[in-house]
Amino acid sequence: MEGPTKILYREAQTFSHSLVWLVVLCITFSSVYFALPPLFEMTGDRAPTTTIAVASSIFLAIGFILPVLLLTIKLRIQVRDDGLYIRVTPFQSSFKKISLTDLKNCEPYEQSEKEKNKLSLRYALSKKAYSLGGKRGIKLEFKNGQTIMLESKRQEKIIQAIKDASNKNI
Repeated sequence: MEGPTKILYREAQTFSHSLVWLVVLCITFSSVYFALPPLFEMTGDRAPTTTIAVASSIFLAIGFILPVLLLTIKLRIQVRDDGLYIRVTPFQSSFKKISLTDLKNCEPYEQSEKEKNKLSLRYALSKKAYSLGGKRGIKLEFKNGQTIMLESKRQEKIIQAIKDASNKNI
């Protein structure tokens, strides 16, 4: 029976895409501005209809749930002796293991101005990238042709930990 694996490196990223934060904050402020007045009128002589009261309550709840959700989203990365572990909380209940045995190359990646964000949702949906809006990361290339891009603010440290874990000279 094997013991627990040793963690060589760990990092946690928070959601950092400023445009999404701007939209969510606009929704929050507009929900307060438009939803609270009808709810306060419930005690007056001109009480709103039930439909307006329910719609205002839902809009207000969404306005407060979205920022809380964005604050709780975290990309957790761990490099252990036996591989790379990735978890996006609260959407994944456990870490996803990526084996480093077939790793061909590992290099830093920074988005240039001419490129669209390669660490964006477009790649994340196809399970080729793990990012929460950053522009720096690492690019892992495997022998089978698979490429994974991973957001990281400390590229040199994670690359060194991956080299140590894979016992290769990349």
